[in-house]
Amino acid sequence: MKRKTIIFSGIILILIGIGFWYYGFFNRFNYLTAKSDIANNTPYRVLVGESLITPIDMNLISQKYGFMNVGFGCIVSGIEENGISMYNTEIDKYLTEINGTDWKVKYLKEIDSLTELKQREWKEQFE
Repeated sequence: MKRKTIIFSGIILILIGIGFWYYGFFNRFNYLTAKSDIANNTPYRVLVGESLITPIDMNLISQKYGFMNVGFGCIVSGIEENGISMYNTEIDKYLTEINGTDWKVKYLKEIDSLTELKQREWKEQFE
């Protein structure tokens, strides 16, 4: 092979690797793992940041919609955020197919009710 061809191929491979890295393909949650989790019937929704209720409590509601919640944490890099965003987008498409278009509204209402219940419990403990 000519030297120019080898250099050009190397540059292309590096650029492809950077693209995969930028879009979170080397992280746990990305487009490909979403497709894999859907195929294995084990979809998750990844939660980033703090919440008043734990993902375990949220799973009591989310199980009937066909998924589980995973808390990722508060400190997330841009690369991880890209991967998580792509993962959640694919999972949301899948959940819309199996639950209908209004599933998210119903789910969020139930989560809000659970949040209010937990807040009341916490207030009662500290009064």
